[in-house]
Amino acid sequence: MIKQSQSSLKNTFFKSLICLIFIYLLGHLTPFLSVSSNSIILNLSFQTLAYAQEDEEDEEDEEDEEEDEEDGEESDDEEDLSYLTDIGPAADHEFEEFSFLDFSNRKLTWFAAQMHILFASFILGCPMFVVIMEVMGARRTQGVRKAIILSNVFLGVLIGVVIGITGEIIIGIHHGVLFGLWACAFGALIVSFLNYFHRLMNIRASAFVGAVFGALISLPLTPVEHYEVSAIILALVNGAVGGLLSNGIMFAKSDFKFERLAHEITKVIGICYSFTALTGGLFLFIMLVAYKDFITYLISSFPVLFMVAYPTLFILETVIMYIYVYSWDPLNKANKKGRHIVTGIFLNVFGLTLLMALDGPATFMQAPTKPLADLLTMGEWDKITTSIWMPLNYHRLVGNGTFGGYMVCIIGAYMYLWSDKKEEREYYDWVGYIGNIIGVAIMIPLPAMGYIFVAEIYRYDATIGMYIMSDRESMFMLVQGLLVGTMFSASNIYMWVSMKRIENAQRFFPAMKFGFVLIVISVTIWFTPRRFFATMLPEPGMNPDMVLPDNLAFLALMVSKNTAAFCLVTVTFINYIFYTIATKTGKVHYGKINPLGPYVLIFLGFSDIWLMSWMGTIRELSRMDWHIYKVFKDVTPEKFAPSLAESGFHVTVIVWTFFVLMTAIIWIGIKYPKTKPKETGPVQAAPQMAE
Repeated sequence: MIKQSQSSLKNTFFKSLICLIFIYLLGHLTPFLSVSSNSIILNLSFQTLAYAQEDEEDEEDEEDEEEDEEDGEESDDEEDLSYLTDIGPAADHEFEEFSFLDFSNRKLTWFAAQMHILFASFILGCPMFVVIMEVMGARRTQGVRKAIILSNVFLGVLIGVVIGITGEIIIGIHHGVLFGLWACAFGALIVSFLNYFHRLMNIRASAFVGAVFGALISLPLTPVEHYEVSAIILALVNGAVGGLLSNGIMFAKSDFKFERLAHEITKVIGICYSFTALTGGLFLFIMLVAYKDFITYLISSFPVLFMVAYPTLFILETVIMYIYVYSWDPLNKANKKGRHIVTGIFLNVFGLTLLMALDGPATFMQAPTKPLADLLTMGEWDKITTSIWMPLNYHRLVGNGTFGGYMVCIIGAYMYLWSDKKEEREYYDWVGYIGNIIGVAIMIPLPAMGYIFVAEIYRYDATIGMYIMSDRESMFMLVQGLLVGTMFSASNIYMWVSMKRIENAQRFFPAMKFGFVLIVISVTIWFTPRRFFATMLPEPGMNPDMVLPDNLAFLALMVSKNTAAFCLVTVTFINYIFYTIATKTGKVHYGKINPLGPYVLIFLGFSDIWLMSWMGTIRELSRMDWHIYKVFKDVTPEKFAPSLAESGFHVTVIVWTFFVLMTAIIWIGIKYPKTKPKETGPVQAAPQMAE
């Protein structure tokens, strides 16, 4: 009885803590609250905007006074329209203004673009691990083993990119991504090919062969001037990872639960693909109406991409997508599972190629290739391969994978709450566990991807970087940091809660509790307002409540924030290891998770949707009053970045719209087919299990 009372007290305290955190987040992130509230963020955003307007007025007054002194007379009544001509190389365009139902150009474009990107992130992120799940659920027939060779190479490319870019950031390896990509991919290829004929190698031999051959093949594919000891070590490590990976997947025991989960996710992907096309068409229509001059200039800058490459890739992806979705059962019945896996791999290849192609114009708008005077004679490929093109590709690749993992969390949580059968609840409890593992594992290197992207922006033009970090968008970055910290915290909370259904997992609880305290402290430091002045004095107009005491001013420096981010990632990684060890050494009682668990998963998915939308908002607004930075100026009334409150309100509308649509899609794609009455008829032969 005493233990039960203590447990109930702990659960009550834990739930109360979660409620307080949720209320705090609502007060600081939800823009539906009154503008006159005491929220620090809202007060600061409006005060900052007011001071910015005052500064602009003062600058205009000073300019008028100078003109009066020079001319010795009153200035003319004519309005100064010089800003309309200071529009970079693309000088010939007219004033643009359009509104529909009191929605301006920007808000309509904003809504359509982010809805399109959210659906696209889901259909590009999920297939990356859906194919791997299909492989894990398939019986190891000869056809499946052939397909596994390709799947291992594809997975090796993804993992090699992650390890390579992480090594490039931490150690400073030039072209570390290339060493990682080639070594991991070729290590996986060689080991998979050798083990295809017979199990020739164990785990240790696979690691050794993958390391040696992966490094030997990756070296000729990397520029000689970038050879160094650390780079060779990185290649050896990536090759070993590829060998271990291929060995583990090639001889893994098939589990039909992975086959079922992959099939259910694919049903949702098929529906979401239609919404992706619809929102993409809406976005294009709005751009053609509201920003016709700009879209004309952009298409004329990338004629081959928009007129040939993009339509071809889109058609191919669409065809392969529907072949993959609707050939699942027929190919299973025909014992041709390997062909279906290969189709999924090609789906991923075309999808990622399409992503990289569209990242070209996106990065060109933010950091066009220099010198800008040569844009008219510059080749299209040079315009695509800007300095931030590959960093954005890396960032979106990892971000889409994280997003897909947390959408699986939502699927598992919804279906767990909607299920009334014991077997179904056990299965969807396992689905939530798998989704959280995918989301956490891919999210851990995500800050590194964001770091290298921002670093390249600074190298291109420090003005953009300072605008993001310490100017108009500084508070936007604080909200982003809070969202990232919230997701890391929620992921660790779920691991803690779910471990209570694992036997003998209590031994990890003291360390996890200490880690949770470190996470809360790290998130608090990350949310500390950034001040870049050497004196660490408050900015003019800064809310006095946000001024740090002198003995705590160091918390606002980037050194402290980077340390907090490192602590956040490290603690999550350690808890992830604890979680994995607990599931391997103790029996997991699926279906008996704490009732808080599914709701934490839903909150995780919702937070990731918010984070994706907010990060896109920061990146797009960083161009300031330019459609294409220093090339094509925005001359609409909404050329300046909106306030934090206005942006938060619009993003919240987008997030809730997408969240409600995804809920409906999950219900239509998975829940409804299970609940509709089955038609009685002649008994048919049971379909064969996945090979």
